[in-house]
Amino acid sequence: MKRRDMIRMLPVSALAAAGFGERSFAKAAKTMDACPKCGQQPCVCGPDNSSEALSAQYLHKVTDMLKKIRATQSENLLEAAYAIARTVEKKGTCWYSWDMGHSTIMDLVPGRNALPEIFTPGYDSGKSKDGDLFLANIWGGPHEDLAKKDILVIGGPAPWGMDAQLSELIVRDSAKVRLRPYSDIWIETYVSTVGAIMKLPGMPAPTDPVSGIIGMVTFWMMMADACRILARDGHSVPVRGDEPSLSGTAVPWVNLNAPLMDDYFDTVIKQMEMILAELGNIQAIAKMAADSVLSGGKVYGYSRHQMALCVEAQTRRGGLALTRGVYVKDGAVVDYPGKVVEGSPNDLVIMGAYRPDDPVDLESLKQFRKGKMKVASIGPMTRNIKEPDGRSLPRENRYPCWPHVRHLRPFRGSRFRAEDLPDLRRTGQSDMVGDLHGNRGRDHQAHTATPPVSISRRRSKAAQNTCTA
Repeated sequence: MKRRDMIRMLPVSALAAAGFGERSFAKAAKTMDACPKCGQQPCVCGPDNSSEALSAQYLHKVTDMLKKIRATQSENLLEAAYAIARTVEKKGTCWYSWDMGHSTIMDLVPGRNALPEIFTPGYDSGKSKDGDLFLANIWGGPHEDLAKKDILVIGGPAPWGMDAQLSELIVRDSAKVRLRPYSDIWIETYVSTVGAIMKLPGMPAPTDPVSGIIGMVTFWMMMADACRILARDGHSVPVRGDEPSLSGTAVPWVNLNAPLMDDYFDTVIKQMEMILAELGNIQAIAKMAADSVLSGGKVYGYSRHQMALCVEAQTRRGGLALTRGVYVKDGAVVDYPGKVVEGSPNDLVIMGAYRPDDPVDLESLKQFRKGKMKVASIGPMTRNIKEPDGRSLPRENRYPCWPHVRHLRPFRGSRFRAEDLPDLRRTGQSDMVGDLHGNRGRDHQAHTATPPVSISRRRSKAAQNTCTA
């Protein structure tokens, strides 16, 4: 008898006596050992006579957390991908409220290239129905709706809820909610309610949050295999973007019978390591920010859409109070409340871009020039594996025609574009899922073609049919 079947045979009263509700027997993940110095995991201790830059230390701590999640949660992430694919195949709705930083839609903004149209933002109890799926780790309710309906719930912890480590520190009633009792599949990310992971010299509390990075990577890992499974089963899903169709022998076709999330994960880690090549620019931008604050200016975080870098720069838990978010509204750059940003020579704006030649971003650059603001930018240099012919944000920052302009190129030297990361090694077609057929490409050595073994818990009816063992 399989272990999951043994769990199902346990009476509900026995589960309740053990402290679990009807749907709460989601697989518990082993808690990481806490640091003996600060008592937290991940460690938030300051540098121990390290000569490494603090920005590099932060990057290494983030990658260590991601590698721990991959090592312990791959089975759950893969099962979640099967659940998502099965829900789409059965015409169910995939709802989501997944922590991607200071916003649940931070990487799913309008116009986002390479975004499979699978998930519906939020959760509408008036429209949800039996057979739907809900990916959530930050959601205020109504939780009773999940108990009444046969909704498959993929859950995980977030710094704003009671499912995270150090939940005893939460004092706001609005955050004293748990999703784990309603979850069929649990993705443990090891985040704590503190949220930040860096203890800087002279600061009483840690800074630099990680939940956004972890949320985005785990989301796209699940999406990569959900798309692969749908393609294998012959189901087509529209994908946003205007990239050209790929054909011929040079296309990196994937094996539809082997998990894809590891390929995506490995590329993300490589891209993050490549950011260290930009350490000089990172430190220069940090100095520009310090100079702006000391001279009485402001430091802005810009993104075209409010729920992107703008919201991450605005009163973020674990962030710095010196930053303010700005975005585009009605053709003008405005601050978070909606007031037009005038700017001054003492101000610094850090622009975050998804595309190097976005016309809206280039118009915003004009506004910053008008205010004689210092400008730095973060984003890809290329599109369709080449630099745009006309105006582009990195080109104008590379050859500045106004003082103090820098462009941070975290993806320099890579054959992949930043906008390609969500569905790495895809065909590039707008309806790519329907066009990926057959069993082409290399075999994946780390996994077999067998779908994942179900984790031990009492499932909803919808969860019982997500995969085979």
